[in-house]
Amino acid sequence: MDWTHIPVASYVFFGLFVAASIVHLAFCFLEKELARKCTKCLTTLFLSIAAIIAIPTEPLVYLGTVAGMAGDAFLLKKHKVWPFVAGMLSFMVNHILYIAAFIKLNGNLHYSFYLATALFLVLFPVAFFRVANRIAHQKKIALGGAIYFGLLGAELAWGIVTCATGHLDYALLCVFGTICFIISDIFLTKTLFKRDVKRRDFYIMLTYLLAQGLIVVGFVMTLLK
Repeated sequence: MDWTHIPVASYVFFGLFVAASIVHLAFCFLEKELARKCTKCLTTLFLSIAAIIAIPTEPLVYLGTVAGMAGDAFLLKKHKVWPFVAGMLSFMVNHILYIAAFIKLNGNLHYSFYLATALFLVLFPVAFFRVANRIAHQKKIALGGAIYFGLLGAELAWGIVTCATGHLDYALLCVFGTICFIISDIFLTKTLFKRDVKRRDFYIMLTYLLAQGLIVVGFVMTLLK
């Protein structure tokens, strides 16, 4: 990979993302609620800017990150219904755009890949709905959660497909990032609907920030190699 393809400003903002993430995680660990809320959206803001500068002609990636930043903002009040729903919708857009970016990377694959994705996105929520409803105890939230985790599953599958079609070197970072996303969201779901734990935001944000960082870096390095 020719690293000179990445503007210096992108490195600067990615460094700011890393620094802001460390500060934010420290506040999460210390359970400083106001400071945690004040620094949360700075992390994905810096990551979004880094992506925009690095790959300005690939809006699917950086708009996905911006949607994630919007989700971060809404979930500052995740214990209230409508901010939680708005956050879930924002992250759905986040994952849809990442899936679209994977599809674009792979070019024209056999139609069966797209058919399998469509069937999965229909059948997974149907199969998972009862489980989600037992967790959330609200049918609309449960349906949204089932669709959301279906999108995560599709994103993981397309990441693996991308690795198998000649992009193993850097797309693997996206796969690891999506796995971190799944871990983060499972932990969020558990602490929100089942049992809260001490320093929950530290564990949720640690895996979440790893997820967003790995996915964006994976896309940037794959697109610019």
